[in-house]
Amino acid sequence: MGSLRTVAARPPEPATPRRTRWTQRDLETVLVTLVLIVATVVFMFPILMMIAVSFKAPADVIAAPPRWVFRPTLDNYAALLGLRASEFHIDLLLHFRNSVAAAGGATLLSLVVAAPAAYAFARLRFRGARPVLFYLLALRMLPPIATVIPLYLLMRNLHLLDTITGLILAYTTFNLPFVVWVLRSFFQDLPADLEEAAMIDGATRWQCLVKVILPLSTSGIVASGIFALMLAWNDFLFAVILTNRHAPTLPVLTAGFITEMGTSWGIAMAAGAVIAVPVLIFTLFVQRYMVIGLTTGAVKG
Repeated sequence: MGSLRTVAARPPEPATPRRTRWTQRDLETVLVTLVLIVATVVFMFPILMMIAVSFKAPADVIAAPPRWVFRPTLDNYAALLGLRASEFHIDLLLHFRNSVAAAGGATLLSLVVAAPAAYAFARLRFRGARPVLFYLLALRMLPPIATVIPLYLLMRNLHLLDTITGLILAYTTFNLPFVVWVLRSFFQDLPADLEEAAMIDGATRWQCLVKVILPLSTSGIVASGIFALMLAWNDFLFAVILTNRHAPTLPVLTAGFITEMGTSWGIAMAAGAVIAVPVLIFTLFVQRYMVIGLTTGAVKG
C-alpha cells in the first residue's frame, strides 16, 4: 500500500477589520461636498426664483408670505411673445435681433482688432509697449459709468445714437483690453521657432500671424470670444443710454416692465428667463473652451 499523503488544510484568511472611525480624508471629502452643495444652492437660488416667478400669476407673485406651491401659468410668456394682450407694447423679436447683432458684431470686431495687437505685444519689441499694455488694462478697470457722458456726446456727433453700429463700437471699446491680454498670453505660449521657420521660407510677419499663429491658437480665440460675447450680451448701461426705439437690446426690454404704476414681476422674470436661456445653452456647449481660457491662457505681465 502506498503511503498516504496528508493534505494540510489552508488556514482561514483573517477577516478584514471594520473601520469604526472616519479618517481625516473622509471628513475632508464630506466637508468639501457639503460646501459645494451649499454654494450650488446659493448661486442657483436667484435663477430658480426667476423661473418660478415667471410661471406665477400676479396674485401669487405679490402674496405674503411667498407661495412656494402655486398653480403655474404661461400667461407671462404669452404676454411677452405678444400672444396675450397686456399694458406693454412688446416687440421681443426686435430686441432679440438687436442683441444678437450688437453682441455678435462686437465680438467679431474685438477679435479682428485684438489679434494683430496681441501678436505685436507678444512678439515685437518696441518703445512704450509695456506702458501701453498696462494702459489697456487700466482702461478695462475704468468704471463704465464714468465714460457714459463722453461716449454719448461722441455718438451724437457721429450720428450713431440708437444704432447697432454705435453699440458695436461701444462694446468693442471695453472688450478690447480683455481680448488683447488673453490672446497675448496664448501667443506667448507658442514657440517662436515656428515663425522663424516660416520666415526663412519667405513668409512675412502678417503671413506668420494668419497662417501659423492663429490656427494654433484656436482655443484661445474661442475662449476670449466667448467672454467678449457674454459681456456684450449682458450689458444694460450702454444699451439704455445709447439706444431709444430702433436698437434697444433684451436687457433694456426687461427694464421697461418697471413703471410708475408698479413692476410687472411675472413678465419681467419671463423676459429674464428668455435672456438667460440662450447664454446657458451656449455655455454648456463651450464650457471646455472657457476652462481653457482661464487656465492655459493665464494672463502674464
